[in-house]
Amino acid sequence: MDGFKAYKYYMAIKLHFTRDTFDVFKNRGSVKGTREAFNARNDRYIFEKLARKYPVDKELIQFFVANFAYGNENPQYSSEEALSNLGEWMKRKQSITKIFSDDCSKIVMYAYKEKLKEQSIFYFTCNNYPSILKLFLGGQISIESVRILDDMMNLIDNWKQNSTMLYLWENEIRKIEKVKGFVKYDKSKVEPVFNQFKEEIQEL
Repeated sequence: MDGFKAYKYYMAIKLHFTRDTFDVFKNRGSVKGTREAFNARNDRYIFEKLARKYPVDKELIQFFVANFAYGNENPQYSSEEALSNLGEWMKRKQSITKIFSDDCSKIVMYAYKEKLKEQSIFYFTCNNYPSILKLFLGGQISIESVRILDDMMNLIDNWKQNSTMLYLWENEIRKIEKVKGFVKYDKSKVEPVFNQFKEEIQEL
């Protein structure tokens, strides 16, 4: 690992999370850029420092992914926030089933309190955006849980069909969509939680 390689990882993850047309998995992390251009950057020393701190490729990739997933697009300049995001990301990875279960309970409780029906919880209705998106934007449920719910229910495709939602929340919806592939979970453990969650929602 060196500074140039760290910079290329940063650019690949940045493009993945900010461009609809770039997929880091399909592109295998390949981005344009020369070592000469990197050496001319005033901030190259920051990437060289990151390369020393995270000499293993996977560790540095997780560092960048965690920060883009949690809204910090310049982790190299904000070390305290960046480290906090990485710590939270790794903690959630280790307890993803519990995180998902807890978030599902929060959604059910919110829906019960607000007297909501299934349609308005998951989809755009009567000029109101989905409760799930509202809870995510308010920091009450995690991006990981929304990602899993999308895997189960194909929510993002539905949301993207609504021009108002895309206009208001394009970046947030893209972020949820782009974290796919990085959020790992055991389907055999998550599916029973999801099935119970759906039953509770249908009983509201």
